[in-house]
Amino acid sequence: MFVDEIELALLNFYRASELHGGLILGQMVRRTRDPELIMQLTRHSAEEVNHALLWTETIVAVGGKPSPVRDTYQNRYVEVVGTPITLLEVLALTQVFERRVYRHFMLHLRKPGVHPIVARTLQRMLDEERGHLSWVKHWLDEQAREKGREVTDVMSRYLAADQRVYDALSIQYGFRSAA
Repeated sequence: MFVDEIELALLNFYRASELHGGLILGQMVRRTRDPELIMQLTRHSAEEVNHALLWTETIVAVGGKPSPVRDTYQNRYVEVVGTPITLLEVLALTQVFERRVYRHFMLHLRKPGVHPIVARTLQRMLDEERGHLSWVKHWLDEQAREKGREVTDVMSRYLAADQRVYDALSIQYGFRSAA
């Protein structure tokens, strides 16, 4: 089977976005004092960096080359809503992003003719993203009990930004938009 240049570019985008997300979460570890949150952020950061490695291995295994990518999902969010500063903003955006990644990887996996190596990587990512969605949602639910409307407002702002970003990526990479 063959992976074309457009799909290789998309896989490199996945790789760069996973790495970028892992580095952001790693930076958040340095800003918190809650031992449980430190553990969750560290684990999540490490898994995202490992996902970048898995995408790198996948790209090589299908005959492609990892290439430098400055354009990441996170950079596109910043263009639309600015840089998230607070832990609430970072984790709200992480939750929105992880939900999007999960839905998008499901779409990618269902595309006709997906290379078996790419399919295996997508399936592994889907299995691991469930854990990310779970712990971040739990944390956000706790914050919502304390801060109420602030959490709802941040999530709404980031959900709207995510749809704009995803719509643009859908055009660039030729995949069907999934709201």
